[in-house]
Amino acid sequence: MQFNKNANSFPNAIATMFCYITEDRAEADRILNEMLRKAIKRPEDELRQRLLVGPAEECTRKLSAYEKAGAQMVFVWPITDETRQLELFKQSVASGI
Repeated sequence: MQFNKNANSFPNAIATMFCYITEDRAEADRILNEMLRKAIKRPEDELRQRLLVGPAEECTRKLSAYEKAGAQMVFVWPITDETRQLELFKQSVASGI
C-alpha cells in the first residue's frame, strides 16, 4: 500500500465550526461569553478570533482565511436558531466567498 505524501492532494475539512451571524456586537459578545466560552473553556478573545460569530462580513473574512490556509470544507454548527442561522450563512457569508 502506498500513501500519497502530497498534502495538497489530501482532502481536509474543519469540523464543528460554531457560527452565529449577527450585526449586533453586543449579541455576538453574549453568545461568545455566555454560551461558547463556558462550553469550550477557551478565552473569549481566542473564540472571537477563530469562530464564525459576529457580523457577516467578518465571518466571510475568517472563512476566506481558512480557505487560503488550505481548508477545503467547513462544517458549520449554528449555536441557536439553526434554520435562520443557516439561511443567514448562505445569504450573507457563503455568497461572499
